[in-house]
Amino acid sequence: MKLRLLAIAAALALGGAAHAKTFKWTSASDIATWDIHSQNNALQNGIHAAVYETLVYYNSKTFKVEPVLATAWKQMSPTQMRFTLRQGVKFHDGTPFTADDAVFSIERGMSKTSNFQVYTNGIDRVVKVDANTIDIFTKDPNPVLLNQLTELRMMSKAWAEKNNSVAPKDIKTQDENFAHRNAMGTGPYKLKSWQPDQRLVLEKNPNWWGKAETNVTEIVYTPVKAVATRMAALLSGEVDLVLDPSPQDLPRVRSNPNLKVIDGIENRTIFLGMDQFRDELPGSNVKGKNPLKDVKVRKALYQAIDIDTINKVTMRGLGQPTGALVAPQVNGWTQGVHKRFPYDVAAAQKLLADAGYKDGFEVDFACPNNRYIN
Repeated sequence: MKLRLLAIAAALALGGAAHAKTFKWTSASDIATWDIHSQNNALQNGIHAAVYETLVYYNSKTFKVEPVLATAWKQMSPTQMRFTLRQGVKFHDGTPFTADDAVFSIERGMSKTSNFQVYTNGIDRVVKVDANTIDIFTKDPNPVLLNQLTELRMMSKAWAEKNNSVAPKDIKTQDENFAHRNAMGTGPYKLKSWQPDQRLVLEKNPNWWGKAETNVTEIVYTPVKAVATRMAALLSGEVDLVLDPSPQDLPRVRSNPNLKVIDGIENRTIFLGMDQFRDELPGSNVKGKNPLKDVKVRKALYQAIDIDTINKVTMRGLGQPTGALVAPQVNGWTQGVHKRFPYDVAAAQKLLADAGYKDGFEVDFACPNNRYIN
């Protein structure tokens, strides 16, 4: 199911909105680190993007890749793409962004302790051509290389070397590097302070290369675990935005003339992942084999889920049931894969019986708590 809520419940400060300079917002959880290649997390990536920039990024309206720190790119061969870097860009300490930083950052994303290897998958090597040009060589022709680069943010090589942060923080250990609690990018905002699980403050970068179409000079983020407390803060004017409002509170928010709800289909799909790898399913009363390897069992689980009722009752109609793993914004989506098999308990029971599990079987179900809406 694709969530359709969220986005935002935003306060419109009547009369003074045009002069507001501090923007205050909240959601359920905090970021885990400021190391941009340590942990791949959607909330974290979004916050990092205000401070660190990528070579390319998606246009927020068309979802097409557009220039950021790279102004142009050219396919030199099926496995070689050349990028021209934006000139005049400076890091927050005043040093210039160069090809050395771009090469270093991509290689850092490829390193052993990086959690961003999903975005470097297929990259063979990165080569500096000159101070403002790099070549990325791939192991095979890669039609989605530009899409991968939208989440590989640029870090100053000199800053990382000076501060013992050449390698990303390893999320499997408690060890910290300097980049874990500190940040120094090229983006429109700079990290002013961060007290984990309490408060994060960003301040405007006056020397940003881009055009800041905003009057916000300071951003204050306060993680609040309790949704009731978050909504109370919004309704009282304590915060300007709640990223993850509760669906049951939305009618009250929509009826408030001082508030606005912005929602839409996300490009994230929430789905059940089934263990088809192991030969014996942990936590199951079926021993010696894995029932989930059988497509009939998987289809039975699929057709036993009344997703339309979940959408109507639990999601208050704010989700979009789908049969696809990817959203319409993603290459490869079609109406055909979007269409679901029907909810059909009798068909599910027959499939289980045909697979040899007429009376069903036990299986563990693990999921995060309060990470997603409902």
